[in-house]
Amino acid sequence: MRRIGRALRLLTAAYGISLSGILLLRLVDGNGSLMQRLNILLTLLLLLAVLLFLLLLIFRQWRWAACVSPPVAAFVLLYGVQFLPRPVDHSAGVPQLRLLTYNLHAERVHLAPMLDIIRQSGADVVALQEMSWQMANAVEAQLAEDYPYRSLYREVNDNPYHGRGLLSRYPLLETEIWPATYPIPFRLQRGVIAFNSQRVNLYNFHAPPSYPIFGQGFNVQPRADQIDALIEWVHRESGAVVLLGDFNINDLDVNYGRLTAVFTDVYREVGWGLGFTGPDWSHPQSQEGLPFIPIHQRMDYLFFNTAFRALDARVWPQSGGSDHRPLFAVLALETTP
Repeated sequence: MRRIGRALRLLTAAYGISLSGILLLRLVDGNGSLMQRLNILLTLLLLLAVLLFLLLLIFRQWRWAACVSPPVAAFVLLYGVQFLPRPVDHSAGVPQLRLLTYNLHAERVHLAPMLDIIRQSGADVVALQEMSWQMANAVEAQLAEDYPYRSLYREVNDNPYHGRGLLSRYPLLETEIWPATYPIPFRLQRGVIAFNSQRVNLYNFHAPPSYPIFGQGFNVQPRADQIDALIEWVHRESGAVVLLGDFNINDLDVNYGRLTAVFTDVYREVGWGLGFTGPDWSHPQSQEGLPFIPIHQRMDYLFFNTAFRALDARVWPQSGGSDHRPLFAVLALETTP
């Protein structure tokens, strides 16, 4: 038993030192290829360090707890505020816009649970990614009364990962998609709704993943290029702007910092906890990994400009069979920036 205990303590020390090294690498070369890969799991690794630290304190292993204290300190600095009580702001009398973003995992068969989530959310605007033509038809047939204004771009070349759509209770004044082809079609959908006598510009974004899924090797550049284009496009807008969708980044990614330099992240503003939205592998149809692995990445976001104030943000408790859980948010429209 002593040998086992010693081995566990040595593993703890190795884990803490290795994770501290990753954090140091992040400071030195946060944009490097290696760090881009490590960022995917870094939040989860920091969370595990916190749990390990607490166990070591319980068993009074002070010296070994010190080995994981740098990652714990980093976690507290990065995420500590997310675990503090959030102020309640009901903003009576202020126009409120309820929004939902939902990646549907290209589901073609098990559609009813996803449709139910959209109905139950009570959202005024819904942004959909990875929408199959079967789902598009189901939305038209079953959600038309809830969402009289719809802009659905069905899959291309029989690939449901390219389909996306906007559903709205308010009139859709404009809608378009970008780009039509390279590198992966239909990564961005733009719509404009009329809300409270104002134009609200909506950007439904589905960023290219960095890991091989469409035949490419590990490559972060297509996503960075499209986020560049997105920010450039949005800079031309006047009035209220909301960006929502599957950005395929976490909040430690360099692209997250570029987005939050211009916009506010609703979950960081008023959400509680880490806000993980995937991957949810608890359903057979969306299982791409071991089903007992917990959700450990924040991939779905809603960003807004100064026309709005954040009131609420939460991850939906079920995925409806997708590998993403939807993100729901409420924004108060205050003024045209």
